Amino acid sequence: MKADAAAIRALARKPRPDIRLYLIFGTDDGGNAALAGELIAGFGKGIERTDLDGSQLSRDPSLLPAEAASMSLFGDTRYIRVTTSGEESLAAVEALLAADKAINPVVMLASGISEKSRIAKLALAAPNAMAVQTKLPGPEDMARIVAELGREAGLTIEPDLAHVIAGFTAADRRLAAQEIEKLSLYLDASPQDPKAVTRETITALRADAEDDAMQPIISAALSGDLRRLPEELKRMREQAVSEVGLVIVMQRQVMQLAAAAQRMGSARDIGGWVTQEMRSRRLWGGGSAQDWTRQLRAWGRPQHMARLIERLLALQQAMMRATPGPALLLEQELLEIARVAARAS
Repeated sequence: MKADAAAIRALARKPRPDIRLYLIFGTDDGGNAALAGELIAGFGKGIERTDLDGSQLSRDPSLLPAEAASMSLFGDTRYIRVTTSGEESLAAVEALLAADKAINPVVMLASGISEKSRIAKLALAAPNAMAVQTKLPGPEDMARIVAELGREAGLTIEPDLAHVIAGFTAADRRLAAQEIEKLSLYLDASPQDPKAVTRETITALRADAEDDAMQPIISAALSGDLRRLPEELKRMREQAVSEVGLVIVMQRQVMQLAAAAQRMGSARDIGGWVTQEMRSRRLWGGGSAQDWTRQLRAWGRPQHMARLIERLLALQQAMMRATPGPALLLEQELLEIARVAARAS
């Protein structure tokens, strides 16, 4: 059956014994993990966990219903946590939902599937399963998440600074939590002794040499500067910049760009708007005023921004699987992004 985040949180307070499978899927990896954590907290403290993955279930689909039906060594209940890319676990899920009994709930995280996949359709239609789909939060939602995480950690974060921090996270709640943790430790904040986050604090913590080395490459690609980008790619190879790290930093820059585009709205004089924002310090990092202007012209429309974000997420996943290395894949994609930006700006 179909569920939403609120239903999952309600189950964390009062679990349902008739639900065998909780399928949490969608593009928001951090949101998936957070929902799973809330759900699992409702199972009780000290409950035993068994971990399975999609490759195991692909080889032996009967493993999942067997684990769900078996008692632990000391007779206690437990839960099964499955991480899968999706359809590889279809036969195992079919066997689980059709089994005679299941005493241990299964929490399955599948970020690589959509509601059109067979495994999602199966869970959505089954009365003994619950399926919830997540989507990457937009700039405003991400800023609210940052502010809420900050409050929980004893930090007071003004809305404009929440947007700045959100821009570092590539819409990933786990990265947001890491940023908040660093700020909390740096300021020695707690709910009992709250501290205000300032722009100077953020700057001090973001002064990272590798990020600085990556920024010219990212700016050249997003701005469509086809003359500058080959030189930056050569420098990237010479300095052995982390390819996957560069994509993550680029995702942060794109989220900051998305937040800027949303604030800009339908302004006709993009260059003038950028200059004003930089003077008021609401726009910083990400290159020069000219870079920001070209990037907003190229990617400012919501549909263009959405495609760019999806493209970077797909690139990161492809690079993690690339053999022997992701460097060539990254360079090809950066050049293609720059070509698209050059045509649009």
